[in-house]
Amino acid sequence: MRAVLALSAVTLFAVSAQPASAIVEVKPPAAPVLAKAPSLGLKDGDRVIFIGDSITHQCLYTQYVENFFYTRYPAMRIHFRNAGVGGDRAADALDRFDDDIAAFKPTIATVLLGMNDASYKDFDHETFATYERDMTQLLDRLEGLKCRIILMSPTMFDHLAFEQMVAKDPARGKNKNPANYNGVLAYYGKWVQEIARKRGHQFVDLYGPLNTFTIQQRKLDPNFTLIPDAIHPAADGQLVMAYSLLQQVGELGGILSTGVRLVNDQWKPLAPALVSNISGEPGRSVSYTVQTKALPWTEGADAPLGYKLTRAGHTGSQESHVVVGLQAGRYDLAINGQVVGTFDERMLGVHAEIEADPDSPTYQQAMRVVALNKKRNEEAIHPLRDLYLQRKVKLRSAKQNGKMGDFESWLPEFRAKQAELEKKAAALEDEIYQANQVKPLQVEIRPAPTPAPKAKARPGVHAPAKKGG
Repeated sequence: MRAVLALSAVTLFAVSAQPASAIVEVKPPAAPVLAKAPSLGLKDGDRVIFIGDSITHQCLYTQYVENFFYTRYPAMRIHFRNAGVGGDRAADALDRFDDDIAAFKPTIATVLLGMNDASYKDFDHETFATYERDMTQLLDRLEGLKCRIILMSPTMFDHLAFEQMVAKDPARGKNKNPANYNGVLAYYGKWVQEIARKRGHQFVDLYGPLNTFTIQQRKLDPNFTLIPDAIHPAADGQLVMAYSLLQQVGELGGILSTGVRLVNDQWKPLAPALVSNISGEPGRSVSYTVQTKALPWTEGADAPLGYKLTRAGHTGSQESHVVVGLQAGRYDLAINGQVVGTFDERMLGVHAEIEADPDSPTYQQAMRVVALNKKRNEEAIHPLRDLYLQRKVKLRSAKQNGKMGDFESWLPEFRAKQAELEKKAAALEDEIYQANQVKPLQVEIRPAPTPAPKAKARPGVHAPAKKGG
């Protein structure tokens, strides 16, 4: 994995650009259980930790999951810790368990390990036995913390992306012979699923959705990939990971679908507990107040392809306004004085869906939350994970050279930097929990202005150029 860490940030974190026309519309892969999973049932004060390797160290799928919970549960204070370190195997997580995991006192722990444990080669029993032993010890220790445990399958190894990468730069394939490696990861993932069942933990399949979407999209674009360097999903792939985690633990769903209905020539609330202060002309216009409890999950800007493939807005965070009983025509939907969109009476009678509309005040508020959490991850969380990577390298060197004293003498410096970064992360978390507080929405439905007819240019006559053009 050291060779992977040397890859440029551009390669590791670049979004795989795909033309919009080269997208196959498919439903998100179903969770590997028949019954709908119950939600996590989060409580105020819960502490969620993400344990993993460089894929977690990237601070992408973890950030998207954090954004979901920050916007979905603004009335709760939920704390998050990224505990991913580049190059990690299960044994490395054990080496930093006390400082990095137990000290956080998690109430919920996700575990994503295996990509490095399988050693980038075809399956062999000795390598797997080491993974099995170390994962078992890790689970024993996590169970000792009395936290809820969510085991996740290793992600996908993209053989096509690897072949294309090595063809361009043979040095990128040095010390790697990953024949059948995606199949090896499938085996590791099924072991994780079975051990989760035996030990009574939740299981999340990340391998399946990444492979399914990749196969589907290659029907139109043979070079499609969500994992440009074959190992680390880029932003779109990481959004697929975040969506799959939230889907399979039962957290996804709409945040608002209500409004008013015309009854006996009077506007009435569809949900009296949420809709109040109704006024307007029956059948022609109406205004009212809606009390919403959450903000939409807005990841389309960072991961547009992943957001579209999973239909994350519609299936995971739908925000809709409903007005039944309007006369035929076109109507503006205004929220807090801002026109969000224009809809006909039929669309409004079913629902006007706005969770991904950049003009929506709730979208704009959610994006402020996203921006703050991005700052938190870039300025505090990712540097903290880099610091833990430095700790791992120093500890490994000290053990190999019999110089544990050097490592121990460095720890005060490590702890001082850790405390500084954690303080910065906590301050930004405070800002997030100020920015995510929801307020009542003032909704107005009014007839849309009739657009002026376009003037037809006479033959040979051109419109004047705009000033400054």
